[in-house]
Amino acid sequence: PDKPHDHSFGATIGGDTHGIHASSCHSLIGKPVNVEELEMLLEAYFVQVDGTLNKLSTLREYVDDTEDYINIMLDDKQNHLLQMGVMLSTANLVIGAFIVVAGLFGMNIHIDLFDENKAGTPEFLWTIGGSTAGTILLYVVAIAWCKYEGLL
Repeated sequence: PDKPHDHSFGATIGGDTHGIHASSCHSLIGKPVNVEELEMLLEAYFVQVDGTLNKLSTLREYVDDTEDYINIMLDDKQNHLLQMGVMLSTANLVIGAFIVVAGLFGMNIHIDLFDENKAGTPEFLWTIGGSTAGTILLYVVAIAWCKYEGLL
């Protein structure tokens, strides 16, 4: 009954740190194997792997948070660019209205403003000044409306 091959898979219960441990075992050829040392070595490796996993998880959370922060910054810059686009488009529209006035002066038509006897340079300058003031006022009103509507 005490033959080595009879105890080939038998084990006795050792110290309990992580569950049931086999303290010793006999191999098939009759050489005793100390399983407790192997379990302690595997436990040490498990602790190291667990620590590395925790570090990697922390690093992954940090990378995810950094990625979210970068996306928020990019969205903010994109919003600023869109607002600038709205302002430039509005300025383009208003300047287009001023260009219409300049186009009217460029036409070959006869109006009292071009007659030197009825109107002269002061009336021309008042017309240009009024057009410029109207353009600026129109731009300010358009930007105020955009802010009121929440576009800016």
